[in-house]
Amino acid sequence: MPPKLAQILETLEELYGPQKLAGPTDPYEMIVFLNCGYPASDGKCAKGFEVLKSEIGTEPNKLLAASKPKLAKLMGPSVIAPAVCANRLKEIAREVKNEFSGDLTAALEKRLREGKDQPEKGLQAAKKLLQGFPVIGEPSAEKILLFAKLAPVAAVPSAFVEVPTRLFAGEPGRNYATDYRAAREVLDSGLPKTFEARQRAYLLLKKHGQEICKRSTPKCEICPLTAQCAYLQAKAADSNAD
Repeated sequence: MPPKLAQILETLEELYGPQKLAGPTDPYEMIVFLNCGYPASDGKCAKGFEVLKSEIGTEPNKLLAASKPKLAKLMGPSVIAPAVCANRLKEIAREVKNEFSGDLTAALEKRLREGKDQPEKGLQAAKKLLQGFPVIGEPSAEKILLFAKLAPVAAVPSAFVEVPTRLFAGEPGRNYATDYRAAREVLDSGLPKTFEARQRAYLLLKKHGQEICKRSTPKCEICPLTAQCAYLQAKAADSNAD
């Protein structure tokens, strides 16, 4: 691991302690979890998911058997459009049951195996499958593959892309997709290709975005990474030039 990246992660772990993923690690349940809160946050998704799990269950057959009005009522406190959420949950359950025989993990493993000789092709196929579900974009698909331990991709926290961007590149740009790809490349080239290393980096960078390196108002004055942050170094250089 490059010294700068290793030092950043060590500093963040000293500050926040070891981090744990919020929610399940099964691919199907992760999709359901991400659809249980909107605007999405760990707290809203967890609240909706736990209510759903206790009142109905998350298995495809149980979601399909539940009425849409009941699903909407249960999701009401955690989403702003309960009827839309209910439809999406039904859609997810129906697709997993009918298209993947109730076993999404096996379907993803198959896609990845088929790309054994061309790993990138298999990875793209698995991501494409996941991106066919509601609210799952490329960042969420990569997160699912990483935390389900299906592929050790260098996933970047989708809501906190600016954290690695500021640390390694400088000021975030105006194009989210470009910043995401750049952040992923930095992590992919710098992190060991293990689930443990990449999950740790994901969770620590996410926590830093939640607490200090916020999207619109970063608390740079209390950040412990001032010496490693490309964004702050660039600002200091501009100030000295003036």
